[in-house]
Amino acid sequence: MASIILPTFEWTTSCEQVARQLEADDELLVVCDSPADPVASADLPEAADLLVAGDPEGCSGKANAVAHALEHVAQDRIVLTDDDVDRDDDWLATIKRLGEEHGTVTAIPVFYSEEYPFKLLEPLCIVVASIVVDRTNWVTWGGGVTFDRREIDVDAYVDDLRRTVSDDALLAEYTDEVVASRALVNGVRVPGGPRATYERLTRFVTIFYRFAPRRTLAILALFLAILVVGVVAPLLVAAGVTALAYDRYRALGVDRRTWLFAVPSLVLTPFLGVAGIARPTFVWGGRRYRWDDTFDVVVVD
Repeated sequence: MASIILPTFEWTTSCEQVARQLEADDELLVVCDSPADPVASADLPEAADLLVAGDPEGCSGKANAVAHALEHVAQDRIVLTDDDVDRDDDWLATIKRLGEEHGTVTAIPVFYSEEYPFKLLEPLCIVVASIVVDRTNWVTWGGGVTFDRREIDVDAYVDDLRRTVSDDALLAEYTDEVVASRALVNGVRVPGGPRATYERLTRFVTIFYRFAPRRTLAILALFLAILVVGVVAPLLVAAGVTALAYDRYRALGVDRRTWLFAVPSLVLTPFLGVAGIARPTFVWGGRRYRWDDTFDVVVVD
């Protein structure tokens, strides 16, 4: 049994996938910002409860929605997820089972698009997800993560959610160990045009930088160092990064050929990294935020 928290503006195919997998003692908390959001007037399944979180003040809309829902959950086992995740039919049962076995468990995201320039950057996203999410306790992924509320300080987590941007990076701060499962590798199809790509990827960098600045700078320095070596030995570096991307795709079971774009991903990554650290604001979910410190967020508009 679990409480599933699903922030969304509208009822999507992904939402329907979650609803079909609910078991008798599960509850599905669908959270929106406003009664005017399309999901508020949608024909929701009987097992779903609609919560209206209101507009965020000093935090992101996602963090505000999760905080609001956590104040209404009935179960100890919590599952956080998103409305754009592609799931297998046994996704919910699997994440609950793994959570009971291991505590805090996160799925591994595979962001992909058929649009450019994001398609060129798929190897970056997949390699970073494979290494950072799969092999470290640095972050969890809010598109698919479960934890037991008895094992963390939920009240403090809720308070901190209301003064930050990232619910998942914050959750990692409250857990001693995060288990990433390759039984939960989930595709997320995203808009891939220039503006959408820029906003998404620089936001990712900002999240990493706000919660772990030294590690973020170290990774950025590593990419820069590889680029410098690539000037001296371009064929060797090109072959190496392409082989790494291919290996990570196979490890996660990603059946796409975009690993061939490993070199353009490498070239573009430092520019996105610097932009994510330096830019004063970013857009997420239709709102613009200024995030000056981990717990210093201004909703600009």
